[in-house]
Amino acid sequence: MSDDAPNFVERIVCLANSRKIAGRCVAGKRLGDRSWFRPISDRPGHEISEFDRRYSDGKTAQLLDVIEIPCIEERPHGHQRENVLIDDRFYWEKKGRASWQDVGALVDPDADLWTNGFSAYYNRNNRVPEALIDEDGGSLRLIELDEIVLHAGPKAPDFGNTKLIVRASFEHRGQRYKLDLTDPEYEAACLEQGAGEYHLESVIACVSLSELHTNQNGETFAYKLVASIITPERVGA
Repeated sequence: MSDDAPNFVERIVCLANSRKIAGRCVAGKRLGDRSWFRPISDRPGHEISEFDRRYSDGKTAQLLDVIEIPCIEERPHGHQRENVLIDDRFYWEKKGRASWQDVGALVDPDADLWTNGFSAYYNRNNRVPEALIDEDGGSLRLIELDEIVLHAGPKAPDFGNTKLIVRASFEHRGQRYKLDLTDPEYEAACLEQGAGEYHLESVIACVSLSELHTNQNGETFAYKLVASIITPERVGA
């Protein structure tokens, strides 16, 4: 690897800049072949820090930015085939901002949301057992929805946890889903308004399949998350 240049640079439209423990989970699509791309760090949780996603002017990469990201190598991990290790010696560079039409052109036509029929934690169709995960199926989807409903409510009231979290429910290809929301802006807006349901129409959503997690019963699942919600208003159309 050169001392003064990254191995390669990827140009993407940022379609997710979601909350993750200790940082962010960023994902987008390459402008060339429209394939998915998830920049990761070399830390154990693979999260992208504020410093990692910083531009040279001190601002940080945001949802819908067109970004050039210096990279070291592709680093697929299980079903997260899209992972690419960043070269954190270099700033990311903003090259523009996506329009509503740009985002619409990147939607995955007829995309499924992986295996259904497994639910937990007050959600619906929100997890996939390890044995049923197709490692070649990828872990990111961009889908169009007529409506999405955001539910701000107690995390686990039956177990005494009354802290509010935000979940997102919607219908896609004849299936109903209720998934945790990790879009930090919509999450904050809902929590600020308090417990309730908030309806959004005509949206594009990025849905992600998490890394594997083993629960207290020794069962291992990957969880479906709504990583971003994109509307014409958010784009500025």
